[in-house]
Amino acid sequence: MQKQKITKAGFGFDTHRMVAGRKLILGGLEIAHSKGLLGHSDGDLALHAICDAALGAAAAGEIGEYYPPTDSSIEGISSVVIAKHVLEVLKQRGAQIVHIDCTVVAEEPKMRPHYEAVRKSLNKIFQIGLENISFKAKSHEGMGEIGRGEAMACHAVVTINI
Repeated sequence: MQKQKITKAGFGFDTHRMVAGRKLILGGLEIAHSKGLLGHSDGDLALHAICDAALGAAAAGEIGEYYPPTDSSIEGISSVVIAKHVLEVLKQRGAQIVHIDCTVVAEEPKMRPHYEAVRKSLNKIFQIGLENISFKAKSHEGMGEIGRGEAMACHAVVTINI
């Protein structure tokens, strides 16, 4: 008798400072901007939040356990590589992502023109269908580091069947 799948949800969050001289990568896609996200990896906080949410839904830890920021051998790693590893962890646990809801919080650049391109990039990585991927953004209304364009944050909810 086959075990019946159940649905679980996980929440992920990430934040990074914005600095000149770095590429801005979100959801595996490079977005033209004068600043990028500072991080041990490529700084893709959308993929980081999504991956942490997926791992959380499967009770499989968080990406820092698999890719610690103290490991100099992975400095600059593409977050797409991290996401592919997370998919393998989920597969080993018999889990599959069925829905992604991702919200970037940023003052700049404006994200709306990039919504569909990021959704398509996320679908290329996770292969769950565009109808199962939500990507959106909110401003921080000029408040704090995010509001001054010095940082970005991202929240994600990932639903899995396991």
